[in-house]
Parts: sequence; structure tokens; C-alpha cells
Amino acid sequence: MQDLISIRMRASFKNAHISGAERICKKEKVSQIINELLKRPKFYDFISIKTEEVKEVEFIKMPSIRSFDFKSVEEARAFAKALLENAGIKKDIANNVIEIISKGAAFGKNMRGAMIIDVDSGVRLEENKEKGVRTIKVDWEDRDSAKQILLSSGYKITDRALDALALVSKNIRCDVIAEVCWSDDVDYTTGYVVVNKTYYRINPMKNFGDPFGGRAYFIKAENLKNVINCLREKAFLVML
Repeated sequence: MQDLISIRMRASFKNAHISGAERICKKEKVSQIINELLKRPKFYDFISIKTEEVKEVEFIKMPSIRSFDFKSVEEARAFAKALLENAGIKKDIANNVIEIISKGAAFGKNMRGAMIIDVDSGVRLEENKEKGVRTIKVDWEDRDSAKQILLSSGYKITDRALDALALVSKNIRCDVIAEVCWSDDVDYTTGYVVVNKTYYRINPMKNFGDPFGGRAYFIKAENLKNVINCLREKAFLVML
């Protein structure tokens, strides 16, 4: 594929991260996509839109999807921790990471990107503990078709969930062993855990009105350089 452009948006309010999004599109659609992304954050006092030519792109498949609903945040987070533990992550590490996200991973504020966690020790490996590491340069091969196919298959797929699935697909390809995430949007309570190449949608990972959210990637410490290079530099399009 030729003439592809990576578009990245991030928005903040009073120096706190509010929203971010990734798209890859043909040059003729750049203006349309930028206009769509400008409408994504509900409010902000700063917004950044960056575009970059994509010279090489790799096609990847999305993971399996499973959905779970619980009566309380406590039950949902207990399930999330159990998934991480069953994937070989120590209980105290899983507990600590979820606790950090729940209180704001950037010293009481939300991070732009993800925490990078050594899967064996639980140590945070990201160089910048306020910004974290963002997964960029990823989108769907055909976003509209992917959404319709997933909806027709019985999945409750929103644009937010579609974004998450694309990011997760790339993370798996970049050797992220496991992942836990929920949104910092006060009105969106669904989160997810990714283990064993399966995407588990879990609701509610937080209460309505809770402003804190974030994500953590579990990796092998010795793979840090290669993982970050893959997350930042390589472009991927996700196929069903």
C-alpha cells in the first residue's frame, strides 16, 4: 500500500492527559480524519495533531475476544488480577500495578502512554514516568468493515473498543506479554486484560465519575529496547 499517513492526536486539560487516538489513512483522507479526531475529546485546553508518512506497513491479525460483566468494580478487578496471575504474573505485581493505575500512574495524574512493567520483578521500566510509552502507527486495514463485522458477530464494539483492539494487536506483535487497561474517561467504565493472545473486555473496571485510568504493558526486561522500538517505529494494519 502506498501514500499512507500516520495521524496522532493527544489532548490535555490543565496539563492532565484527556484523550489520545491513532489513525493510518491514505493522503486524500487526512483532512477528514483530522476533523474527526478534533471532535474526540469532550473538552481540552491543548490539543496536538501530528502526521507522518508511513513508508512500510505490516499486516497483522487481531486477538480472540471475550467479554465479562460484573456487579462491582471489586469483582471486575479481582477477575483481572486472576487473569494476570494465571498468565504467570505474580500476585503482588498484579495487585500493585492495578493499584497504581487506580490512583494515577503519573504521580497522581493520568499518563499519556503506558507503564512498562518487568514481568518478573514488577519494576517499572519506562524512562519517563509521567509520559510513559505510547503505541503509535497502528490502525485497521478497513476500519468501517471491521466494526460492522464485529457488531454483526455479536460483539458490543464502540469506536473506543475498536481503537483498543488495534493497539492490543500491535502490542502482541511487539512482544508485550500481557496488558491491563481501563479508560480515564469519567463516563467509560469498561477495561480489558490481554493474556495468551486473548482480549478480555471487563466491566466495570472503575466507577462512573472516576477520573483515573491508564494502561500497563508487561514485558521481559531484556527485551525493553526492541519492544519500545517496535511500539514507536513500526507501522501495522490490523485484519480480521
